Amino acid sequence: MNISMSTFQGCTATVLLVWADPHEEFFAQCANVGDSACVINIGEKQITMTEDHRITSQSERNRLRKTGPPLRDGETRLCGLNIARMLGDKFLKEQDARFSSEPYVSQVVHIPKGRKAFALLASDGLWDVISVKKVVQLVLQTKERYGADMENLAERIAKFVLSEARTLRTKDNTSTIFLDFDTVRTVPCNIFS
Repeated sequence: MNISMSTFQGCTATVLLVWADPHEEFFAQCANVGDSACVINIGEKQITMTEDHRITSQSERNRLRKTGPPLRDGETRLCGLNIARMLGDKFLKEQDARFSSEPYVSQVVHIPKGRKAFALLASDGLWDVISVKKVVQLVLQTKERYGADMENLAERIAKFVLSEARTLRTKDNTSTIFLDFDTVRTVPCNIFS
């Protein structure tokens, strides 16, 4: 989600690739490093498209165990950071081989034509205070409230979810990107953050 980065400082990244076949069936695949994340909702089903690379994540602890000295029980930071995968941070990666910029890449998800679906990408400031289930509820409530205004719906949803994170006093940077697959089929796509 962060855009600016140097080799000396680090950032997380989440990228969502979406494409359509000739029958207007959508497909999506996601890649990420760090703790920004993407969720896709298709009908009643939520699909987490990213993997959390925080030190406290069991999958990340397992990866760290294979690449260097294991972390002690209860240890939640590596060289002061709570994540072990990020872009940049050249000097940290030179000091400790457990740091990596290798992304997690999701499976391809099929979004059938005619199914209600959306994707929300957000930095960790959102996910620190709002669960995936709650985000889906917020999106659905906003779509119900403003559904007739298709032109500004993505912007309204992104801003509403962002304001909810601020209301819950998130302590980290927060960015959101919302993609409504229903409106993409009918109006030009706009990105708001």
